[in-house]
Amino acid sequence: MERNRKSEDNNTCSPDTTSGEALATMTPAHGGDERGSAGSLVRAIRRLEAEVASGFVGREEEARVAVLALVTRSHAVFIGEAGVAKSALIRRLSRLVNAKYFYYLLSKYTVPDELIGAIDPVAYKNEGKFVRITKGKLPEAQLVFIDEIFKGSSETLNTLLNIMHERLFVDTDGTVYQCPLWSLFGASNELPEDSSLHAFYDRFLIRHFVKRIDVSKLETAIIHNLSNIHENLKPIISLNEVRELHNQITKFMCENAHPLAKVTSQLVIVLRQNGIFVSDRTAVSPDYLPRLIATYSYIYQQDLKKSAIAVSKYVLPSEEALEAYKKALDSLIPPELRESQERLEKARDYAISGDLASAKRFAAEAIQLAQALVSKPEKLELYKDEIREIISDSEALLNQIMEIEKSLKSLKKRG
Repeated sequence: MERNRKSEDNNTCSPDTTSGEALATMTPAHGGDERGSAGSLVRAIRRLEAEVASGFVGREEEARVAVLALVTRSHAVFIGEAGVAKSALIRRLSRLVNAKYFYYLLSKYTVPDELIGAIDPVAYKNEGKFVRITKGKLPEAQLVFIDEIFKGSSETLNTLLNIMHERLFVDTDGTVYQCPLWSLFGASNELPEDSSLHAFYDRFLIRHFVKRIDVSKLETAIIHNLSNIHENLKPIISLNEVRELHNQITKFMCENAHPLAKVTSQLVIVLRQNGIFVSDRTAVSPDYLPRLIATYSYIYQQDLKKSAIAVSKYVLPSEEALEAYKKALDSLIPPELRESQERLEKARDYAISGDLASAKRFAAEAIQLAQALVSKPEKLELYKDEIREIISDSEALLNQIMEIEKSLKSLKKRG
């Protein structure tokens, strides 16, 4: 923690960086090219996601949410019942990036001093000095997990709000403390009911609704957990490297300001037309939805339109909005094409984690769904490029998996 420290991040764009007329198929200049220093950071982040997910069974989506929050330097909230590995996942993330971690369970009786540290009674009594003991508390943490985030008192939540938004808090004697907070993760069993909490809830760029793992995976999960009790985790990427990647994405956003603005505004308009609330802060702030879309595009090498669709589910205000959300997506992209893209993404994720059988299955399903669209002329004409790309990428992934399997068989024979 530092007092009155200015941020070193570059989050501003110079005006009129690009004309950016075209939107349809835009591949990130750096994210699409995995060579060089930019590419090495992208690869490290994707390895980080795989490693976070590998600590659990059935938590690939939660790992992606955590990593997106990390790279966007934003805050995320997990909504779901207790015992679904929310805090364990963020603790694992903090170890993999070697970050200072702070955890706390809020209640209506929690006072701010429990989070930011108590006043040193000795210094105050003997010297009349107002000194706060912040060691091991939130003001010195880089990654924070607050459980039951909406249960805190208004005083506690206001303190959290200032730290989340400004990365600082002002003490009672007027001292301003600049905090090294990178991302704060909240968790709750339910959405906030009090209308006074809506502004606080809106500070979380990413909202994710966590489900129990599928019953078919319970046995696998038990075996997995027993097998990894003494797992020795080593950092994969540092927060300084995450900061560098964050700044590279800022540059990417500036260079592609016009197409990014176009896809973001189109997405927000469609969501609002379908009755889904999206605040102006989320829609237009460069550190909210535009950055989330750009970050997804940069890391996963997707054009901006596909990236906007992929991250749109993370800004939903509630699970009740899911039906309206599905209708909104159908107006942006055919369900069959969306499902095909989702299968391909899952295939890639499983391939990265080493589950080649699942990767093959999802890649084959992606091809099957995309080929079904070929028989529908009206959709083929509109989305022929996307259909071809899905089929081509899925076939390429299947070929890579076959080569890996051949190599493994060859190694076994030699052994």
